[in-house]
Amino acid sequence: MGFLNPLFLVAGAAVLVPIILHLFYRQESKTFTFPAIRYLLKTERDHARQIRTQQLLLLLLRTAIVVIAVVLGARMHFPGAGGSHDPTALALVIDNSMSTTIIEDGRRRLDTLKAVARQSVAGASHDDVIWVVRAGTPWDPAVPGGTAQALDAIEGTHPAHTRGDLTRAVERARALVGQSDLPNREVHVFTDLQASAFSEAVPPAENIPVVLFGASARASENRGIASISFGGGLPPLAGRRTEAAIAVIGSGTADTAGIRLYIDGQVRAAATVPVGATVLLPAGPFPAGRVDGYAEIDPDPLTADDRRYFSFTVREPTPVAVLGQASFFLEEALAVLEENDRIVLGGPGRAATLVSIGGEGLERRGLTQTAFVAPHPDPAQLPALNRRLAEAGIPFRYEPGRVGGARVAASDLPIDVGDLEIRRFFPLVSTEAPPRAGGGGDGIPAGGADAPVPSAGAVITLSNGEPWLLAGSSAAGPYVLLASPFDRESTSLPVSAAMIPLLEWAIDRWSEGGDGSASVTAGSNFRPPPVTTAVQGPEGTEHAVDGDQPFLATTLVGLYQPVAGDSVLDAVPVNAPPAETDLTPASAAEVRQAIPGTLDIVDDAASWSSHIFRSGRGPEPWRPLAALLLALLVLETVVAAARGLRSRASGGEDRLVRDRPGPRDGTRPRRVGSNPAASV
Repeated sequence: MGFLNPLFLVAGAAVLVPIILHLFYRQESKTFTFPAIRYLLKTERDHARQIRTQQLLLLLLRTAIVVIAVVLGARMHFPGAGGSHDPTALALVIDNSMSTTIIEDGRRRLDTLKAVARQSVAGASHDDVIWVVRAGTPWDPAVPGGTAQALDAIEGTHPAHTRGDLTRAVERARALVGQSDLPNREVHVFTDLQASAFSEAVPPAENIPVVLFGASARASENRGIASISFGGGLPPLAGRRTEAAIAVIGSGTADTAGIRLYIDGQVRAAATVPVGATVLLPAGPFPAGRVDGYAEIDPDPLTADDRRYFSFTVREPTPVAVLGQASFFLEEALAVLEENDRIVLGGPGRAATLVSIGGEGLERRGLTQTAFVAPHPDPAQLPALNRRLAEAGIPFRYEPGRVGGARVAASDLPIDVGDLEIRRFFPLVSTEAPPRAGGGGDGIPAGGADAPVPSAGAVITLSNGEPWLLAGSSAAGPYVLLASPFDRESTSLPVSAAMIPLLEWAIDRWSEGGDGSASVTAGSNFRPPPVTTAVQGPEGTEHAVDGDQPFLATTLVGLYQPVAGDSVLDAVPVNAPPAETDLTPASAAEVRQAIPGTLDIVDDAASWSSHIFRSGRGPEPWRPLAALLLALLVLETVVAAARGLRSRASGGEDRLVRDRPGPRDGTRPRRVGSNPAASV
């Protein structure tokens, strides 16, 4: 409890006035002659008791009136939130990520969060400095300002289809208010409590209090499209039919979802798919060129993840050149691909992919040509192969260690290779890593499975941790490396169903077009072509860009088109973050762990104002005090008036008393007045 005008308490000395009047008040006594002394003595005692009670009551009333008047003048207030406060540096963190676009009872959840944020601004004073930090669009500037600027920033907060990291947003907000010289600092967070929005916390440098409002969803059920790809992971060919693989994820009471495939604005296929499964829809044939579209499921309250966009280029058959002595199985597989118009065999000058056995012909590779390298079965030719790899700028080498009976442990290919038997392979070692020690004679490759290999390049990994198929790109161009020769003694690949699909994948791995699976996650950036002058967003807005800089404003899902003048250069699909599909709310313990220093987690918008500005002054109880003062004044007036009426009635009776002779014993007459307690 405190006082805004403490000097006014000096007026409390006025409480002595009614006390002094009570102690020193005397009323003039009158002399009467009474014939019945015994009766008068009893009446005198009753009258005196009644008068004392009235005087004590008036003393208490008048003292209380003075005390309450002084307290009102001094402006007493209670401690805590809800009232005025000292100047405060305030940061408002608003979660405008994709999950806040969910619609409940006809209203977006983001609108509810913005309404509560306005309550924080309404409780701020003109001395406060306010920042508005948007968790879903962290690249937006947070500019300090007053209440008017804060309201404008809240109104300008729009939903984004991005993932919001509240832990990082609160760290940023604490850093902003921590730079202020104001005596108090506070952070208010407004979120839907989605569990995926909280990450591992870093202990704050300064213990700035955080108050959090959480408007979690009444239900966490949601469905979305997780991925889409065409042609089994390979770029579709012109004039050929293909398939679209679409994966649906989510949870809910509905175990199926209707799905539709749109290409160039028209429905090309539709089906019903179980939630958590992948469905194959027919597509094509397409002419050569770019194909844009999207897959869509039946809408639910969270609509941003109900569509997934794609864009790919339908290609002509890939020109391929074979360099070196190819095995029988490799020649037959390439012939099958050529017969089916998947590739065109020819010379190395016009080839897009060079299939090199033992590193042959790598010195003639161009920067845009892909090198697909397989070792020769003879280990004695490994030094020549490694020398050619080094001259071609490929940062790997083959070693002569051998392992028998290895199996495939992990694969990133859209091909079933789990049944392959790897009887012999030459371990691949990065030349950018420390060299291996000499190999042992126990069948373990030199250096063992712990030797460092760039994990990003491993496409197929064996059960002992060694990479069997690598893909990467260097300054000299892209490359694919296979650890085993193309013969039956080394591996079961040549006689398996995976031979032709794997070979086609290796040939087309770096070809232009893609399979439609590549996309940008909303909130991430992409680099448009260097000649780009603007990027047209899915809503039709054009953003001027510098072609040498990445494009950042990917806040909405859809197709973004880099343009140069009137020419459309490309189409970049931007899709929803998979983590935003899961609407599971975080518990209070998880929130406090992710945001240390959280004082309160409030779920009632009506009580929000009573939890904020914790270091300030609480409400002033002037209304109840003023009502009490008025009631005491009325009561004091009634008591004082009753006493005056009684005194006048007593005076009238005194005038009716006649003078009588005094007692015969010669005693003096008794003096009685309206204050018997003071009679002599």
